[in-house]
Order: sequence, then C-alpha cells, then structure tokens
Amino acid sequence: MFDTLLSSIELEIIANRIAMDIDEYCVKKFSEEHRNHLGASLIGHDCARHIWYAFRWAKLEMFDGRQLRLFNRGHLEEARFIEWLRGIGFQVWEVDPNTGTRSRIWGAKGHYGGGLDSGAIPPYPKFNEPILLEFKTHNRGSFAKLLKEKLVISKPRHYAQMCAYGKHYGFKYGLYLAVNKDDDDIYPEIVPLNPRDADDLTRKAEDIIFSPIAPPKIALEKTFFECKFCAFSGICHDNQPMEINCRSCRYAEPVDNAKWHCHFYKQQIPEEFIPKGCPSHIQIG
Repeated sequence: MFDTLLSSIELEIIANRIAMDIDEYCVKKFSEEHRNHLGASLIGHDCARHIWYAFRWAKLEMFDGRQLRLFNRGHLEEARFIEWLRGIGFQVWEVDPNTGTRSRIWGAKGHYGGGLDSGAIPPYPKFNEPILLEFKTHNRGSFAKLLKEKLVISKPRHYAQMCAYGKHYGFKYGLYLAVNKDDDDIYPEIVPLNPRDADDLTRKAEDIIFSPIAPPKIALEKTFFECKFCAFSGICHDNQPMEINCRSCRYAEPVDNAKWHCHFYKQQIPEEFIPKGCPSHIQIG
C-alpha cells in the first residue's frame, strides 16, 4: 500500500497548486468593477485628485487573491460584530425599518452615496438613543495606531464616512467598533457626529463630481508618501493614459438621477455602453 504513495516533492507541488487555484478563485469571486457612484467611504481621502480619478474611472485598481480575501474578511466580520452587540442587549437593525432594505444615502444628483453598516439602541439607561454603528477590521499596526490616536486622528476617512451617514439619518453619535485581525482584540469608541463635517463632505463630493478637470495634486513628486501607494500615480505623475470608457472622456457629464450625458452625440449615455467608450473618446484632464 505505502509503495504507491506520492513523493514529498509531488505532494508539495500539489499543495502549491491548491494555493494558486484558491488565489485564482478569489480573484474571480471577489474582484469588483468600477463603482457607479462616489462612495462616502472614499470622500474623506486626503487627495481630491485621487477621488476624481476613481469617480471618472481613470483606472480600475486590481488586487491579488490574498488582498481580496482580506477585503472579504471585513464583510464577513459584520455578522460577528452584530452578534456580540445583540448578545449584550443592543437592539440592532441591519436594514432601514421604513424600506426593508439596507440604509443608504444619496446626493450630488445621485452620484454620491453609500450604505451604512447598521444602527442600534444601546441597553444603557443613560444612553438609550439610536446610534450609528460602524464596523472595521485592522491589522496589528493599524489597531495600535487607533488605540494611541483614537478614531478622528488615526482614521479620518472612517470618521468622515460616519458623519455623512449620521447627518442623513439624524444620528448624534456613532459607535466605531474595531477588531484586531491578528489576536481578536476589540476596541469600541463612541464619537459625536458633526453635521457640519457632513455638509463639508457633501460640498467636496459635488465639487469633485461636477469638475471637468482634475483637482490639484496632493504633491508635485511621486515620491510623496501618499503617491507611492496610489493606484493613479502613473496617470497623475507620469502622464500614463487613462482607461478608455465614457466616464474618462471629456464629452461626458454627470447629470440627474445618476445618469451621464454625452456632449458629442448630444444624448444620455446608455448604462451598458459607459464601460466601453467609443472611437470619439478624448481623455478628460
């Protein structure tokens, strides 16, 4: 019987093939296309030019299987967060009680928005009003920074996202619940949500969405920290071409109801045609 066993080298080759196949599966399973709207999760980014490139579909950022599994883990953790909170007496709702669907916000003629994680009523007598819930996973370094600097300083984009949702739904406070993916340590922080910050973010979103030209660069050199890790650095600093589609074309304009209008053909662009572009495409810039 044991004479027919595969060699250790053959077993290692098969094991490596399993890892490669899983990576390929995750790329197929979890890869996303361009977002149709500018998400509230992105509007707090320091670089307006980065946000504009993302909204205009300048380039689709690609991720490998490992990175996509990490992103997916963040989605999977939401059920654990909710279970823990319900287990200690929180009344958690995962959908809008009025619509039966996930709570969302929209603005800028439908081109700006996002969906909040959940809302809840805490079980504590001195604090029993509805509260926004925001769930995030962190690696060890990010979690340590969060503990040291707190939410507003260490994760301003996350706080900005919470303020946007809070203004729309009337939440005065938000519970930011984070977990360290390395050791399952948790960190809750309750923060007041500033409606003026939400108004500023909405104006920022409108300025970016309706701008026919790219906002100023955050830095003139691509060696700047933010630029070194930016998916659009080649386009921004090295004049690499944008991806060809209707949204990266100077003739396209965002209009009402999250639609796009083409000034070359003088008509609304069919949604299914937007990712394709046409021979008349001229790169926006």
